[in-house]
Amino acid sequence: MQYREILLDLILNQPEDALDNWMSTQAPLDQVEILKELKLLAEELSHEIEEALPADLLNSFDAGIEEYQEAILDEKVAELQLEIAEDNLDKTMQEVNETIQGVRTYVIECITTGAPNAKEMRALAEQIMELEKRDGVYSEENWKAIL
Repeated sequence: MQYREILLDLILNQPEDALDNWMSTQAPLDQVEILKELKLLAEELSHEIEEALPADLLNSFDAGIEEYQEAILDEKVAELQLEIAEDNLDKTMQEVNETIQGVRTYVIECITTGAPNAKEMRALAEQIMELEKRDGVYSEENWKAIL
């Protein structure tokens, strides 16, 4: 019942659009609580004036609140899933970059130390450099030891 006084003031003392304006400034999950409290307040006021609200109206209001709450929660879940996916993508990209650097280091080391596969590694290095150039990630600095 934390919103009761505010709701009463907005309904009884403020311009017609004040309630809508105030609601739009509240956090979505708070809006759900406010709507639930608004329903209780409407029921109480209807008892005071001895005019019951129609059951279908109350059921419709409850269903609307529940649907709104589910939509908010679904959105929160989707936001968390997106955040997790972005974190996973960042980690994967970091792993890919580390692997690429490791391959580059190995290829260069084989060439500069005259390893038995140096000729093949030179051909591989040229292919990798061409791919990097094609993808726009080539840096001469990375390959200066063999250029």
